[in-house]
Amino acid sequence: MATSDTNEGNRVAAVVKTLDILEALWQAEGAGVTALTERTGLAKSTVHAHLTTLRSKGYVVQEGDEYRLSLRFLSFGEHVKHAEPLYAASDGPITELSERVGERVLCSTHQNGLGTIINVSEGTRAFTSDIDIGTHTYLHSSAAGKVILAHFAEERIDEIIAEWGLPAFTDETITDRETLFEELAAVREEGVAYNHGEYLPGISAIAAPILDNDGTVYGAVSVTGPQHRLENEWEENELRTQLLSTANTIEVNVMFS
Repeated sequence: MATSDTNEGNRVAAVVKTLDILEALWQAEGAGVTALTERTGLAKSTVHAHLTTLRSKGYVVQEGDEYRLSLRFLSFGEHVKHAEPLYAASDGPITELSERVGERVLCSTHQNGLGTIINVSEGTRAFTSDIDIGTHTYLHSSAAGKVILAHFAEERIDEIIAEWGLPAFTDETITDRETLFEELAAVREEGVAYNHGEYLPGISAIAAPILDNDGTVYGAVSVTGPQHRLENEWEENELRTQLLSTANTIEVNVMFS
């Protein structure tokens, strides 16, 4: 996912380059200097210098001519995951829901105008996907993201659009502000949001918000699966009831955590 250019003048160029290299290493699952130069657009000498520094600090490891992220990042990931209240609060409820419906159940939160998957439970007929814990998503293109946006003030939504845009992922993705706001109004009225192949072709989802007592949105819980299963009217209505119950259980868990 591309980074936002907001507050470009305040960014430290060396830090941006380091992060670009780390992200390229992560995406490539390991690469040499030449491949990283092509991926980042940085000079080969710059890539090598940053890799040498990262290696000296233990953040990358080198095997021959290839570099990859070190296990040191595990401690960061585990710390961030367990520090997020929704992770523990959602674990039991989404497991129970995925066992009942057989589909993939996700718990998402939001940060800096983007969505992040915080927990995942796989049902017995869940489809294979590389969307997992830690995956960042644009809020306008997913059911979970839309149900989160529906609980933001209009001003905040406009800020997010200005920062991240409304990029298209499929032919079904909402890409204009007016259509998005119309859908968010419908989400607020119905209490859940839908995704009809808007992020991945042939994949649908239904999501419910996870709210604080004052209506502040923590995140969302969603069920996702093939369109031919989730868009069946009976199952969709049944899923809505079960989903809202799961979201409420997570809300209670967060409240007493």
